[in-house]
Amino acid sequence: MTVTVRLFVLYLTLSGAVACATHGVSPAEVAKPVELKVEVPLHGKPLTLHLTKPAAALDPNVLVLYASGDGGWFGTAVDMFHEIGRAGFAAVGFSSRAFLRIDRPRHKTLDPLQLAAEYAEILDRAQETLGLAASSKAVLTGWSRGAAFAVLASGETPMSSRTRGVVAIGLSDGEDLAVSEAGDDEGEPTQAGRPWPFLPYRRIASLGALPVAVIQATHDQFLPAAGGRALFGADTASRRFVAIEAKNHRFSGGKEAFAAAFQEALRWTASVPSAVTPIHEVP
Repeated sequence: MTVTVRLFVLYLTLSGAVACATHGVSPAEVAKPVELKVEVPLHGKPLTLHLTKPAAALDPNVLVLYASGDGGWFGTAVDMFHEIGRAGFAAVGFSSRAFLRIDRPRHKTLDPLQLAAEYAEILDRAQETLGLAASSKAVLTGWSRGAAFAVLASGETPMSSRTRGVVAIGLSDGEDLAVSEAGDDEGEPTQAGRPWPFLPYRRIASLGALPVAVIQATHDQFLPAAGGRALFGADTASRRFVAIEAKNHRFSGGKEAFAAAFQEALRWTASVPSAVTPIHEVP
């Protein structure tokens, strides 16, 4: 933990203690989540990480790793990240746009093995900064492009042994892991038959007993919930698909229902026993 982070945490602790003495309430009643930003070097360039840690986590051995959509770290993407803390979990989040724009030598596009290795670096940095044990497990989640990241990274070494579960929000039917100039709510539905290097729903089917939840809007313009359900299949002991009545990819008109579903999905994936083996052969 850096000196800056330690001083920040100490400040929060002392502030809470003063408030308790002044108002006669317990620390738990006044303590607020630790929120800060740090950087992790990837390919010699910094990626900003957003971290939060609730005063009393539901499970101190779980860290939620969240990636935004193509639009970057603002608006709906940030709102989703804040729901993780409200659900009672420590979390680290980053901008998918910034992540993909970091120079990647010898790679025209990101590949799943590289993605998992970089996720492990992010996880290491977050665990160290937040004071979590190196043995703590990760729930991988994200929205849109970030949802695909979560699905793809979860089955690859080294993340396969460190992943507790996956919550994919607004998951597409195909992914190329390339930088996109479109925003999170721009574009048209996928053309039928379009070839994709990676198929996230097929990856989900290969993840064994790893708990996976998908949350999809009924009128998502990229892949409506009905189409996602058809690709996902029936729910099982380790699989859940949740359709939210909403107008678009951002869950407009259904954000309260989405927030409740997201928090419940996080708690569920963190509590279901799981096991997953690395995969490389499934696109």
